Amino acid sequence: MEFGLFHEFQQAPGEGPARAFAQSFEQVDAAERMGLDAMWLAELHFNPERSVLSSPLVLAAAIAQRTTRMKIGTAVQVLPLCHPLRLAEEVATVDHLSNGRLIFGVGRSGFAHTYATYGVDYGESRWPAPCSDTSP
Repeated sequence: MEFGLFHEFQQAPGEGPARAFAQSFEQVDAAERMGLDAMWLAELHFNPERSVLSSPLVLAAAIAQRTTRMKIGTAVQVLPLCHPLRLAEEVATVDHLSNGRLIFGVGRSGFAHTYATYGVDYGESRWPAPCSDTSP
């Protein structure tokens, strides 16, 4: 059995992003010192009242440089919002920086407003994608 922390890099009311990142990294450092096995990162967009964690791979790379043994997981990287080749390169880079400690979790997210803001149809985020071709 392993124990970890699921983190959203919360931003407290009245505090700015810099403070949210500083407090969250303090929690990451404490988790490493206390022997937790993993740090799981959310991906949340356009909701600064809740979180500043819009780039899980960027933060995973930063965590990889601050820690030495704790695994770093994405829960989840929202695949439909990424170019697959670019994402593969970034994942490989973070995995190398972490010495193989990255756990890459993927999904589609349950927040349709994120897709709308990016201009991506949420209905097309499912696999297999719905077929709109009516030809025989």
